[in-house]
Amino acid sequence: MPGYDDDDDWVGTPPEGHYSRDRARPRFWLMQPPVMIGAAALLVIVIIVAVLAIAR
Repeated sequence: MPGYDDDDDWVGTPPEGHYSRDRARPRFWLMQPPVMIGAAALLVIVIIVAVLAIAR
């Protein structure tokens, strides 16, 4: 079995899909919960309307 290759131990230029620390935006993740709550509320409303329409 070949040795363990840990992709997280890279140094130098970041590989494709990774951002360096200076380009990272931690506040981006702080804005996600309100968006997710809004999307979940909208989904619940759509489901309730669909159930009420079918029940008639």
